[in-house]
Amino acid sequence: MDGAGIALAFALTSVPAFLVARSLAKSAQRRDPDARESQLALVLVRFMRIVGATMLVGAAAMYAVRDDVSWIVIVALGVALAVNALAIAMLVAVVRGRRR
Repeated sequence: MDGAGIALAFALTSVPAFLVARSLAKSAQRRDPDARESQLALVLVRFMRIVGATMLVGAAAMYAVRDDVSWIVIVALGVALAVNALAIAMLVAVVRGRRR
């Protein structure tokens, strides 16, 4: 698979992050805005939107370097590290939110 195909795959994998963010936002709106769960859901909405945006930026970068294999690897590793760091940050936010 070339860089353009990988860029398309990255762009398509950003869609579920945006769908999850939308679902969480709707769920938070139905609840009491002052409730702890609603506030936690809004924090997770922000994180999921950032994950989706990170994937889109990664797709754009992948498309830009589609002919250079070494840059494809660098971009893929960068996106993987960024998305996993965001996942850890979400986990920390959930644990802190439930402790309060």
